[in-house]
Amino acid sequence: MIRPGNLFDFIGALLFTLLGVVVSIEAYRLQSYASSPYVGDHTLPSILGGVFLVMGVVLLLQSFRLQAATSAKSSIPAELRMRIILCLSVLFLYIWLLGMAGYIVATWLISVALFRLIGWYRWTTSMLYAAILTVSQYLIFVYWLQIAFS
Repeated sequence: MIRPGNLFDFIGALLFTLLGVVVSIEAYRLQSYASSPYVGDHTLPSILGGVFLVMGVVLLLQSFRLQAATSAKSSIPAELRMRIILCLSVLFLYIWLLGMAGYIVATWLISVALFRLIGWYRWTTSMLYAAILTVSQYLIFVYWLQIAFS
């Protein structure tokens, strides 16, 4: 059996190919409700399912490429791995915080944390950027798109 040269790419390729199949099946199911085969609720899922399938297969094929003999097996540094885990934890905290504190407070707090974790900004800069981001999103959704946060 040929083993993939990059296990992480192989696993990601399998997941995206599976996701492409699921999204394509859902698009096919939604097509029965459409009045046109080209326009309707099924169009975007059809496109996304196709893109996921193609990109998943391309990544799957690339995961079997042999690594250069001179390159050592690369690993994610411990500090970066911890930042990734913290970012995912913050995003899960955001789900809980939305119900507890509301959109504006939760978005601002999580944005501060993510600007700090991802962007390596100082606390004051993170707070300012988070405020700009939160106000911008609020203005776009509530006043421009007229979507109420309730």
